[in-house]
Amino acid sequence: MTPAVSFDAVTIRLPTSDGGALTVATNLSLDIAEGHFVAIVGPSGCGKSTLLNLAAGLLFAPEGKVRIFGDELGGINQHAAYLFQQDALLPWRTIIDNVLLGPLIRGRSHAEAEPEARHWLQRVGLAGFEMQFPHQLSGGMRKRAALAQSWIVDPRILLMDEPFSALDVQTRQIMETELLGLWAETRKTVLFVTHDLEEAIALADEVVVLSARPARIKGVYPVDLPRPRDVAEIRMIPEFNTLYNKIWADLRVEVGAAAHG
Repeated sequence: MTPAVSFDAVTIRLPTSDGGALTVATNLSLDIAEGHFVAIVGPSGCGKSTLLNLAAGLLFAPEGKVRIFGDELGGINQHAAYLFQQDALLPWRTIIDNVLLGPLIRGRSHAEAEPEARHWLQRVGLAGFEMQFPHQLSGGMRKRAALAQSWIVDPRILLMDEPFSALDVQTRQIMETELLGLWAETRKTVLFVTHDLEEAIALADEVVVLSARPARIKGVYPVDLPRPRDVAEIRMIPEFNTLYNKIWADLRVEVGAAAHG
């Protein structure tokens, strides 16, 4: 089966302030199967978010290719939605108007898209908050709105860059479980960047470990834990701890190398 996302011998260089270039990743190859939830972990600065930017078409590699469903990516990835660490809600628009923005940009009428926007706000637990503005909502509620904003455009690929890292522990676990519920219904392809190995294992079908910069694939670990998952409860089972210790043995080496590099 053709991968949803394929990084083929990609080398990534970013410009530096002195006019040089920083090699972030070199000869990196990775295939993401359609419908899989894949988490990417690695030390700070190793290029995790840069890979998402490549998959989104926001950045282009000087060497190697990025393919989306078999086609080489040459511009913005029209199959993907992107959830950033900081929510991208427009502060001057109400919550429902933020959710409607994607469909309206894609040429749908307000009358056609509004019932769907209300459906998705209800689905993420924000019924009754449609006319509120982002500053009137808690951080967790804004993340729910961002999920509705992404799902309403029905992307085949969801790119998520530490979307829950700013939330408190309890809200974060609730949002993780909500995300898994949405994903189970639609089986979209998800690339999820996180610094939290526990979060990666609790959510994903597969955890990809990147090395210290310049990044390479250090390991790819299938997560053979039962679904559906409650992210709080799944952390309590022995198999979770076994897998955590196995992945951390690889990741710890790379975190140390990055710290002393």
